[in-house]
Amino acid sequence: MKIANHYTFTVPRERIWPLIYDPAALAGLIPGCEKLEQVSPDEYRGQIQLRLPAVVGTYQTYVKLVEREEPNYCLFEGEVSGAPGSVKGTASFKLESISEAETLMTYEGQGVISGPLGQLNSRFIEGIANTLIKQGLHKLNQQAQE
Repeated sequence: MKIANHYTFTVPRERIWPLIYDPAALAGLIPGCEKLEQVSPDEYRGQIQLRLPAVVGTYQTYVKLVEREEPNYCLFEGEVSGAPGSVKGTASFKLESISEAETLMTYEGQGVISGPLGQLNSRFIEGIANTLIKQGLHKLNQQAQE
């Protein structure tokens, strides 16, 4: 599974960058995340609840920051696992100032899906993931404006 897209924030890059590492804000970027705790400076654990057809279930998640170039780029790796299956992969975020008040985030993710989830059409899973990620980024944009 591969995901690549972009999002334009209506705040400067300096407002977005710290939120990427804030557990509450980061939880909003993980589709369905109900809880996320920072267990070390670069590691997070949490729980995801998805209520979408064919992927209903509770999942445990682990996310680790593996590369950072402040305030431009970061790379996370992680795993989500539960009874309906698991996903293991990476996600990268690149931030670029496009004006004094706007920031372009380009993001890419790739993962390997296993278990019953792996039997679903990858375009279906990618579509769900893209929708949930856009919702999370919209919430992050609103949070950054406060």
